[in-house]
Amino acid sequence: TEFVCSTQTPTWGCNIGAFDPERGRGCVFTLAEQELSSPEFRLLLNPGGFEALSWADASFGRTPAGAVEGCPRSDLFVGRSRDQQALFVAVQGGEVWYKWYQVLVARHDPAGLCISELRYNGSAALHRAEPAEL
Repeated sequence: TEFVCSTQTPTWGCNIGAFDPERGRGCVFTLAEQELSSPEFRLLLNPGGFEALSWADASFGRTPAGAVEGCPRSDLFVGRSRDQQALFVAVQGGEVWYKWYQVLVARHDPAGLCISELRYNGSAALHRAEPAEL
């Protein structure tokens, strides 16, 4: 399983890549037509699935509204390939780019959200009573 990761180093700046535990302990990303790896990185996660995320088609450098930034204020977005204004992916030590791709977007419109199978862990709750003030 691959996870989306980002690096922040003085040498390379901020980059978005993939972390695969089977490939090693680094975040693998592309820069200047090379595949690089940084041991210092952070995983970009959606704990509990609380963000409404989906993939949106894009091409030729365009990013859809709500695109998820992998690096703050950088115009670097989380993407995946579908087939300079493209998606760059690290592959076997090199860099491959795609003109047509998908971008991860966060939906913020309440009408488009649906929460189902909501469960609470009542075993962690504490019973407490307080006098009512009138």
